Amino acid sequence: MSSRTSTIDALIQSDLWREFEKTARNKRRRPVELLADVIADFLETQEGVAIFDDLERDIRRTGYTEDDAVEIVKSYRASRRK
Repeated sequence: MSSRTSTIDALIQSDLWREFEKTARNKRRRPVELLADVIADFLETQEGVAIFDDLERDIRRTGYTEDDAVEIVKSYRASRRK
């Protein structure tokens, strides 16, 4: 038996999986489909967090504060309205 199989077997036999199945039933979803959606959402969130972290790092390098950025955007919008 591979490590992967034993991990999956352990998950399926856990209380956590039973709770997950119960939640899936309440949502009228198959547990495997709901799990796939949960994993996809997690990966999408992680991608967003990575982008945010990159932006935050880039902002820190510029020396601007959040207030500076707000003022720059306000000035830009005001100049476009004129």
